[in-house]
Amino acid sequence: FFANAQQGTGVVAISKAAQSVGVEINQKRKERGLLPRPVRAVVIGFPNVGKSALINRLLNKRVVESARRAGVTRALRWVRISDQLELLDAPGIIPGRLNDQVAAVKLAICDDIGEAGYDRQSMAAALVELCQELGYIDGFTARYGSAPTTLSGAEYLHQLADDKYRGDLERTSHLILNDFRKGILGNIPLELPTDLTTRS
Repeated sequence: FFANAQQGTGVVAISKAAQSVGVEINQKRKERGLLPRPVRAVVIGFPNVGKSALINRLLNKRVVESARRAGVTRALRWVRISDQLELLDAPGIIPGRLNDQVAAVKLAICDDIGEAGYDRQSMAAALVELCQELGYIDGFTARYGSAPTTLSGAEYLHQLADDKYRGDLERTSHLILNDFRKGILGNIPLELPTDLTTRS
């Protein structure tokens, strides 16, 4: 099920699907003379994808802390959604070793890996090149007055630092990454489906 916890789309379908799992189990419990119990499920995934936001949306109130940055949820916590559903809010999980370095770069760009785990300037340059590759450079022009049309990511970073921030590459890198994460550069996906028509 595809859902957007911020806007609330798809959330009801997720709730119904989770509760339907318990129908068969509770029927068996009833046949054995036991009382029904709620479905217990875990909300699990990469950091900063909206797990806590989904739980809050299901309850229509803020019961678990949720923020744009990764690492807000630090411990397991059960949340009772209804008489039929209980969810375990879990901290984000990243594999101990990411063999797919392309995926690792995208996670770092999205702030899903602690800052100690990556070089900020390299990630800002990688973001610029991803945006060039996918055709999302208009936001750079609107925000900084120039677009990275023919420059490499590192070259654009140096040019922007020289033009705007007295050559301060670290400040420039922080600005670009932060502007992307806040949506100031626009709604930019870091990857696109290969073929939407194959989805069923």
